[in-house]
Amino acid sequence: MAKRVSSAAIGGFVAAGFALILLAVVVVGSGKMFRKTFRFVCMFPGDVNGLRIGAPVKVKGVQVGTVEDIKLFLAPSQGRMRPGVTGFRIPVIIGIDRSSILQLGGSGEGLTDAGYQQMIARGARAQLNTESFLTGLLYVDIDLHPDQAANFALIAGGGDLREIPTVPTQLEAIQKQATEAIAKLDDVDLKSLVAAATNAADNFANLAGDPNLKITLASLKETVPNLNQTISDTRETLRDIKSRLIPLADSLQSSSLAANDTMKDVRNTLVELQAILEPDSPLSVHLTEALDQLGDTTRSVGALTDYLQRNPSSVIRGKYVPEKDQDK
Repeated sequence: MAKRVSSAAIGGFVAAGFALILLAVVVVGSGKMFRKTFRFVCMFPGDVNGLRIGAPVKVKGVQVGTVEDIKLFLAPSQGRMRPGVTGFRIPVIIGIDRSSILQLGGSGEGLTDAGYQQMIARGARAQLNTESFLTGLLYVDIDLHPDQAANFALIAGGGDLREIPTVPTQLEAIQKQATEAIAKLDDVDLKSLVAAATNAADNFANLAGDPNLKITLASLKETVPNLNQTISDTRETLRDIKSRLIPLADSLQSSSLAANDTMKDVRNTLVELQAILEPDSPLSVHLTEALDQLGDTTRSVGALTDYLQRNPSSVIRGKYVPEKDQDK
C-alpha cells in the first residue's frame, strides 16, 4: 500500500516555490515590480546606434530611469505625428522611477502633468550622450536647454505617452555646422577668386620687375641717412630752444612779480587819492572856500572895471563925491 503524502508537506513545498519565484523576480527585476515608473517618449531625428534597451536615463549624470523600448514607429494609441514634421524620427520610450527621484532628494513634481509642463517651459530637453568611448554605448541625458526651442514631433494629447523634446548631440551639431559651411561654399565664385588672386600675383610680379621701383629704392637708400641727420639736427635745435626758453621764462616770472608789486602801489595811491578827494575831506573843504573867495574877488574886479569904463577920469580925480556929502 502506497504511503500517503502529507498535505502539510505539499503546502510547505508550494510556499517555498512561491518564495523562490518571488525572490527571483526581485533579484532579476531589481525590484521593478514594486516601483512606479512614469513613461515618456523622445523622438530622436538622428542615429541612435549604440543605444540599448535598459540604457540609463540620467539628469546631469544621475540616473533616474532606463530606456524601456526603441521603436521604428509608435502605435496610434501611444502617439501621432504632427502634420508638417519632416524627416524620420526614432521613438525611444523611457521610464523614470519616482522612488529613485525621492531617494535622491527630489520631490517628483516634475512627473505630474503640471510639473511636466513647467519643466518643458524651463527648457527640459533630451539628448543622446556617449557613456563610454570604448564601447560606444549611449544613454539618454535630460537637462535644461532654455536656448533650444521645444520642437515637438507628436500631437499633444494624441496618445498615452508624453513627449520630451530632443536636441542634437554635440557631434550632430558639429556635422550640421560643417554641412552649412560646405553649402555656403557652393555660393562662392571660386573662379573669380582664383582669377583675382592670379591678377594680384601678376601685378606684384610686374611691380617687382619695374626699373622705376629699383631707382626709387636706391633713392630711398640715400635719403634715409639724410633724414636721420635732419632728425638729429632738429633734436639739437629743440634742445637749444629749450635752454633759451628757460631763462626767458624765469625773467618773465620776475617781471610779472615786479608788475604785481607796482600794481599794488598804484592801487594804494588811488585809494589815498580817493580819500583826499572825498567831499568831507579837509582839502576839499579848504578848496571850496578858496574858490568862493576867488569868486568874490572876481566879482569885485568886474565891478571896478565897469566903473572905470564909465568914469575914466576918476583915476586922476578920484571918486566923485557930491557937495552935499563932502562935509559929512
